[in-house]
Amino acid sequence: MQERLENILLDVSKSPDIDGGQLDKATQTILSAAMEGLQITRVGVWLFGNNTTAMHSELIFDQHDSDTSQQLSISETDYSDYFDALRKERTIIANDAATHPATHELKIYMQQFGIYGMLDVPLRHKGEMIGVLCCESRKSERKWSEDEVAFAGILADIYGRAMSASERDQFEQMLLRQNEQLEAIVEQRTQSLREALDNFKQAQERLIETEKMAALGKLVAGVAHEVNTPLGISVTATTHCEHRLKKLKTAFEDGSISRKQLATFIDDTFDAYTLLSSNLERAATLIQNFKKTAVDQSSFELVNCPLADYLNALVISLKPMVKKKKVSIAIQSEADIKVKTYQGALAQIITNLVSNCHDHAFTEPDDAHQILITIQPHEDGAVIRFKDNGKGMDNETRKSIFEPFYTTARDTGGSGLGLSIVYNLVTRKLKGQIDVQSTPGEGSEFILLIPNLS
Repeated sequence: MQERLENILLDVSKSPDIDGGQLDKATQTILSAAMEGLQITRVGVWLFGNNTTAMHSELIFDQHDSDTSQQLSISETDYSDYFDALRKERTIIANDAATHPATHELKIYMQQFGIYGMLDVPLRHKGEMIGVLCCESRKSERKWSEDEVAFAGILADIYGRAMSASERDQFEQMLLRQNEQLEAIVEQRTQSLREALDNFKQAQERLIETEKMAALGKLVAGVAHEVNTPLGISVTATTHCEHRLKKLKTAFEDGSISRKQLATFIDDTFDAYTLLSSNLERAATLIQNFKKTAVDQSSFELVNCPLADYLNALVISLKPMVKKKKVSIAIQSEADIKVKTYQGALAQIITNLVSNCHDHAFTEPDDAHQILITIQPHEDGAVIRFKDNGKGMDNETRKSIFEPFYTTARDTGGSGLGLSIVYNLVTRKLKGQIDVQSTPGEGSEFILLIPNLS
């Protein structure tokens, strides 16, 4: 190709207009380059409508007419040979357009604008022909060279690139609007969370000052009324929506957002509402139990817990956490085992272990992923075995997992506190013991001794 044409193509390709997202500017840049490179006085972009039986002029540059807004249309009804040629999706090279088989029907159009030769190059977007770049010569002896045909073809490809950039810009604008709406929703729910936390702190202060269970019962009824709904909203706002929104925002800022990611975001949002529903039900049940135990003479937190029933109810609310990686959770109990312990601490332990499995044991979705929780009697209480069939750990990792801030996922946001919290809850709050066994490639097993507390 001639060096002059190569330089023009290089300038067009490097122009910020092409990938700037504004198709009008990109089209003008491309048409100007076509006029300069082909040394013609008229060029335009023509696009198909809803089907391939009609085309309209999107933008025309004509040195004999300064009005670039002229709107022209042609249809297959009047120009059947021309449209037959277009369906072959090949470049139409007509040195003498009046006699060329593909363009001879356009005589009136050519006479109106003084056109002798036409070079129509297909415009494609996402693999489909969407129109043509129509280069028109007013010189009767003009012949289109191979370099000029190749030059026009590359300009047509650049137009497809500009159209993709325009679509991407429109999509990003839509995401921005949705992001603003989501931020408004999050702000609203965050306010509800603040109010819930304030109410809970007030309830906590009153609980500390209360010495008699009758006063405690009244306080619990107030807490149940004030905290029930905001607590459910806080679960959604802080544990899912905020997390997924940050991921979506990161993908947007990186320019890596895709239709599949957006669809995944929508699907996960529906899952969040499922999680919200299950947590609300669980919260209501816990509050009722909380109120019932208010008449006891001891602290309401220390209860005679039926482990199988309690963990089954807990697991129902945890399943959405691992749904994305297709993890099943099963519970086996050798007998109807009850342990006098702190249910809230036990719930946090199991929740952290499930979360740890999701983040570390299972890297990709697989129907074979499984967590098995086994409950066995013990002379001092019960043994809970929490076993997964994930990727397992090497000895170095296994020896350090209970240390604060130790994590193998620092680059993905891991804090290294999850299993440290589990260790402290088991050994300090529940006065128990915890051990772990693991083999790389064969999964891990956490063994918890939960004693009866007095």
